[in-house]
Amino acid sequence: MSNVNHAGFFGIPTTPASTRSHARSVNLKYANKDSIYLSLQDRWNGVLSQMSIPQRASVNARLNDAITQFKRRHPGVTSFDDPNFRLCRSIRRKLTRVLVDTTIQRQLNISWVLSIIENFVAYQAMPIQVYEVPASEVPQKYNPSDDSCASWDGQHTAIAFWIIATMIFGQNPDDVEIPVVEYDMRDRLECRMTFLRNNSSLNKKLMAPIDVVSQQIYAVRLDGVEDPKWKEIAEKQFYLESVDLFMTDVKFFDQNEPGAITRPGDIADEKYSPELIRQFTVYANTVLADTPRPINTKELPIILGFLNMAKGSNITYTDSEIERLAYLCVNLFGADFDEDGVFWKKVGIAYTKWHSFHYQDMDEILRPGVKLNKDWPQGGTFFWHQLRQSWKDADGNSMRMPTLTIQSSFMPAKKDLFK
Repeated sequence: MSNVNHAGFFGIPTTPASTRSHARSVNLKYANKDSIYLSLQDRWNGVLSQMSIPQRASVNARLNDAITQFKRRHPGVTSFDDPNFRLCRSIRRKLTRVLVDTTIQRQLNISWVLSIIENFVAYQAMPIQVYEVPASEVPQKYNPSDDSCASWDGQHTAIAFWIIATMIFGQNPDDVEIPVVEYDMRDRLECRMTFLRNNSSLNKKLMAPIDVVSQQIYAVRLDGVEDPKWKEIAEKQFYLESVDLFMTDVKFFDQNEPGAITRPGDIADEKYSPELIRQFTVYANTVLADTPRPINTKELPIILGFLNMAKGSNITYTDSEIERLAYLCVNLFGADFDEDGVFWKKVGIAYTKWHSFHYQDMDEILRPGVKLNKDWPQGGTFFWHQLRQSWKDADGNSMRMPTLTIQSSFMPAKKDLFK
């Protein structure tokens, strides 16, 4: 499908400032004006080709294991035409021929049925998942026939179909056909186990934050969606692109590429405005200039948290001030926010000393243990105190500091900060 192209919509440079090539190639996917269609083979091979040799070797090893497991589960099956390879069939059934197996389906949630009707969009409706019911098992009141089936998943949608047909359209349910997918179930246990697996994480891969964010960006750029929240996310993406930063997930095997951000949920978080993300890109582009690396998972919340705290105090730092902050992080601890790195080791020492002093008068039995969580409350508190001591403007004066709003009694001693 072809639609609206929003490149440059927010007035952001379309040419990134750096040469983080992988980041640029990832971000280019959002620049397409049209749908991109690939065969199943090309989709698989295309993703594999972008992986490193060790990563491809790991995938191939797991693929071989998966093939072995598959053959063990389907002994003797050699083609899709084999009668023992029991795939479902897509068909249509009259509303009156669709029954509900109440021993398998959950108790009907009336509120959910009403929600389906309130938000109903025909092209989004899922087919009802059913299995064939022999006429001999159908109660006489339902006029047994050979085309009867029972829902083992989708009863709420099926009930919504029935209400729409009878109460909204005024149709005879015996004249209305709905889409169903018939599964070759041989007994109730197969239905039950499939129902459990399909409605849990065992069989259903829920969308990760990166999947949701990507869809929202595509929707704004390709489809012209005007949802304000989605447009903000798309604007944030433009800022990331401008300095060759990219959002990803460890499942894509590129989390170690320069400019990678593996916390897309933080980027999309409504509490961080597009302007705050733009400010973060100034910091990130500065610290990555001489040291190509991904954005550390502990780094993003600390920097964004501080910038957001400044916003709460009506302080907006200039780009040059943020660059000075970045240089300070590099000079003090190499901007190393890794959980095993210099920053957190220093936080740990300061926190342990503070803890010992803070609870010195408390009975040792009642004294809480030292617990370094390596999170925003502890790391952000230390970072704020560090900046108050070390962050200077071009004239050597202390920088404007926001009010420390973190709810924590932790207060590192000056001697325990970086010098």
